Amino acid sequence: MDKDKTVIIKKVAVAVITLLLIAYIVSVIIKANFTQIETQSANVMTVSDSISVKGYFIRDEYYLTNEQDGYVSYRIDDGGKVSKGQVVADVYSDSTVASDKKVIEKLEAQIAALKKLEENSKENISASPDEIDLNINSYLSQINYSTYNGNLFEADENVENILYSINERQIITGKTQKFDDKINELQAKIDKLKKGGSNYKGSQIKSSISGYFVSYTDGYEGVYGTKDLENIKYGDLSNKKIKPKTVGDNVIGKTIDGVYWYVACEVSAEDALRIKTAYRLSVEIPTVNNTNIDVDVYSINQESQTSNAVVILRGNYMNSEMSRIRTDDISVVINTYEGIYVPKNAVHEKQVTETVEDGNGKEKTQTKTVDGVYVLIGNELQFKQIVEEYAGDDFIISKKSPDDKELATDEYGVLKVYDDVVVEGANLYDGKIVN
Repeated sequence: MDKDKTVIIKKVAVAVITLLLIAYIVSVIIKANFTQIETQSANVMTVSDSISVKGYFIRDEYYLTNEQDGYVSYRIDDGGKVSKGQVVADVYSDSTVASDKKVIEKLEAQIAALKKLEENSKENISASPDEIDLNINSYLSQINYSTYNGNLFEADENVENILYSINERQIITGKTQKFDDKINELQAKIDKLKKGGSNYKGSQIKSSISGYFVSYTDGYEGVYGTKDLENIKYGDLSNKKIKPKTVGDNVIGKTIDGVYWYVACEVSAEDALRIKTAYRLSVEIPTVNNTNIDVDVYSINQESQTSNAVVILRGNYMNSEMSRIRTDDISVVINTYEGIYVPKNAVHEKQVTETVEDGNGKEKTQTKTVDGVYVLIGNELQFKQIVEEYAGDDFIISKKSPDDKELATDEYGVLKVYDDVVVEGANLYDGKIVN
């Protein structure tokens, strides 16, 4: 091979290598600027900082007994309020008599309501049809709420209120003035039931105190009461130390004394301090139809500040489930945070330099580290700051409206709700154009 050919081959080789190198550099640049990215809309989320514990519920509870044979028919829902001397249950010869008696009482209530309406002329009823319709809708909502919370007696009362309102509407719209036929029909049903022996009144069971009625007993009544709250020590709540008592066959329920109930929880020294210093506390109880129930700290039983403790919390929310609960795995909510949800993999750090005044009024520069995310606006990336409100294992809750003093710099904007946050992508930087 002559010298000229060798030179030509070298020149061609250099040219090819140069072209390949240029092509590689161009591909890197294109890839850097047009890499596919994935975004996620910034949405508001509420999270709770809570402690998971075993809760033991304590109340002052007194048995209600029945000394006669027969069928017990309750007048009050579990968790319903009762006053001293109030009838909570009736005892009948059998369940049929009890059932018929309840029907008679409902029929008599309907007759009384119809007679009351007849006494009022059309002119004496001040409500308009629209107002009555609003009342009916309100009663329907109350029925749904009462049913959801297990207050069936309360729901039944609102059914009667709806029937009354419908009849009232018929009067003021002129569709009827008399209910004689309906009253006679209801009275005939009552007479038929009474002929069958359902007028037997039976005996009554009354509450000896004011409080809440519960038909359920578990044998733990009286094991711990309010007098014991400050003396319960760590370890006392174990199953080995708390044993149920035998409940007599004549017990038909109980009355809970007082407005408050208490829940005892065994916690570490660290968690005891968190509970003690919390601004506001609530509990989440899985078996109760309520998301968060407000409570306060009644007592923290602890030998020393570094030892495990028994925390006694106090609340007054009551419904059917709440009245029956004895133990449950609950969450003590220390605080609740609301802000913008940000996955941790979307968070980036940025070094920024800003000019500030020192104590003598002289300007100086300082470097700060800013946490933030890249947001896609149109086809351009923009870095926005975040201010951490709460950090989970794989996410951060950023403040929706941070104060100026909480921002590391005013060079960049702040993350807002519904911003398109970049959660996946390479070589991200402020001002980058993406396809």
